Amino acid sequence: MSKAIIEQFKTCRNVWIAVAWATESEVFSELLRQENKLRCVVIGTHGSLTAPTCIRRLANSNSVHFRSAKGALFHPKLYLFEHDNRYAAIVGSHNMTRGAFEKNVELSTLSEFDKNDANVRIFRDFIERMAQGPCIVPTQAFLSRYEASYRAAQRQRQTVDDLYDEQPDHTDEKRRRDAPIHMDWDDWLRRVEGEAQNGLARRLQMLDQVQELLQRPEGFLTLPPDDRRRVAGTTTERPRSENDIDWHFFGSMLNAVRFRHTYASLVEKDPPHELAAALEIIPNDTPPTRDDWLEYWGALKSAAGTEGGIGIVGATRLACLKRPDYFVPVTSTNTERLSAQLGVPEEALKSPDNYWDTVIETIILTPWWSSERPSDPQVAKIWDVRAAMLDAIVYDRTAM
Repeated sequence: MSKAIIEQFKTCRNVWIAVAWATESEVFSELLRQENKLRCVVIGTHGSLTAPTCIRRLANSNSVHFRSAKGALFHPKLYLFEHDNRYAAIVGSHNMTRGAFEKNVELSTLSEFDKNDANVRIFRDFIERMAQGPCIVPTQAFLSRYEASYRAAQRQRQTVDDLYDEQPDHTDEKRRRDAPIHMDWDDWLRRVEGEAQNGLARRLQMLDQVQELLQRPEGFLTLPPDDRRRVAGTTTERPRSENDIDWHFFGSMLNAVRFRHTYASLVEKDPPHELAAALEIIPNDTPPTRDDWLEYWGALKSAAGTEGGIGIVGATRLACLKRPDYFVPVTSTNTERLSAQLGVPEEALKSPDNYWDTVIETIILTPWWSSERPSDPQVAKIWDVRAAMLDAIVYDRTAM
C-alpha cells in the first residue's frame, strides 16, 4: 500500500486526503515532495498520536488542516488522486503512519473512477467539509503544549505494550484475585457508604475544594500559603462544626510541622517551586503511568536533598489529591487495613519506589476500579475519586 500511494502521488495532478493520524514515513516524505499537488488534506490530532514534526512541517500550508481533538473522534482513512483521465481512491484502514505502512495488519482498497463518477464528488465533498472544522491553528504555543501531550501519549502506549510483553506471574495474579479488595463496584460502594464514621460526605467536600485549588492557573505554585498548607496537610486548622472542611483527611502531615521535616519547609517556601514542579509531573487528564510516579517520587527526593524528610505519606497524599481516581494515600492510620485489603505485607507499603507495583497495579486490576462510570450524578462523584475513597474503608481511627 505504501508503494501504491507513492506511485499515485508521483503520477497524479491533484490530491485530497483525510486521515486520523500522521507520522514520519515514506508516504509522508512523498507528500512533502508533492506538496504543490495538495488541494485539501485533513489530519486528526485525537489522542495526540499525530507526530508533532508532521504538524510543524505542514503548519504553513494553506491546503492542510488539523482537526481539533474536541468533539467526535476523527477517524477516516481516505486518499483521493486526480489523474488526467480518471480518479483513484484508496479507502480502508491505513492512516498515514509508519505503523500502518510497516508494522500493522491493515487492509485498504484502491479503486478507479471515471472523471464524472458521482463517488468522486462524494469523496471530495467529505474531505472539504471536514476541513471546515473544528480545526486548530498550529501556532508555536499550541505546538509546545501538543509536544508534551504527544510524549505522554507515547509513554502510555509503551506502558500498554509492556503489559503484553511481560509474562504473567500466576502466583501474583492469584494473590490479587484472592485479596479482599477484589470486589465489584456495588460491593465496594456499599463498603464506602457503610463507613459513616469515616466521613464520606466530608471527604468528598474536601476533595472538591482541593481540586478547585489545584485547577487554578499555575496550580499549587501560586496558591496563598494558607491554601498550600491545606492541600499539603500541614495546616493547623481544625473543623469547628460538621460543615467545616477537615483538611487532614487522606494523610495529616502535622508531624512534619512538629518535627520540622523538609516536607513542611518545602510547603512554606514562597513560591514552592519544588513541590509544584513535582506535582506537574502527574498528568491532569491522561492516565498516569508507573514512569510518571517514579519521576514524581524522584523529584520529591531531589527536592528533599540529603536531609530526606519526605516519605510515603507526603508523597501519596499529594498524588492522591491531584489524581484521586488513581492514587490512595498510605498513612499510619490506614497501613494495617490497607495491607489486609491488598493482600500484601505492611512493610511493602512503606516504600515509595514500590508503591506503583504494590498498590496501584493491584487497585486498577480490580472490578470496582475498572467498572463503567455510573449514570447517577451523586454516585458518579464517588466513582471519579474512587481510588482515594478506598481510604474511607481502610482508615482506622484507633491508630491515630
